[in-house]
Amino acid sequence: MSQPLIAARKAPARAREARPDTGNRPELRVVVPPAVRRLRLPLPVACVLLLSLGLFGLLMTNIAIAGDAYRITDLRVTSERLADQQQAADESLAAQSAPQALAERATELGMVPAPPPVHLTSDGAVGTPAVAPSPTATPTAGVAEGEQEAVRGTAEEQPTGEQTAGEPAAR
Repeated sequence: MSQPLIAARKAPARAREARPDTGNRPELRVVVPPAVRRLRLPLPVACVLLLSLGLFGLLMTNIAIAGDAYRITDLRVTSERLADQQQAADESLAAQSAPQALAERATELGMVPAPPPVHLTSDGAVGTPAVAPSPTATPTAGVAEGEQEAVRGTAEEQPTGEQTAGEPAAR
């Protein structure tokens, strides 16, 4: 140890001088601390309860998200199925509206191709007028039962002398 510290330890302690009484001072006494108010719910129980509620809320959120994921998957499958149906309907419409299919359907209905047109000019007629050829097939050959009824129903509504769109020209 250092020399000054050793000297300080060996030095005599100062004697305390008695202080004069300064007046009517109350006498010191031991003070009892006020009663500590205890918590009704101890901190550890509150922490466990809060943690449990948080975990329960997290579980419910995860369950809701999983349910939504299943709904999204089902809706995607339905959307793909509907897209396939739409594509099949588009292909069917394209096949039915092809010129060959339209010509075949017109023939089944008894329609005939139009003769070459005749144009009128100031010099006269260009082209030779011709009579439309007679149909080779009967008008109802290959027509569905419901379409036959529709053609008959429209023919009954028309007055005589007029021709409906679905009937062949009169011979």
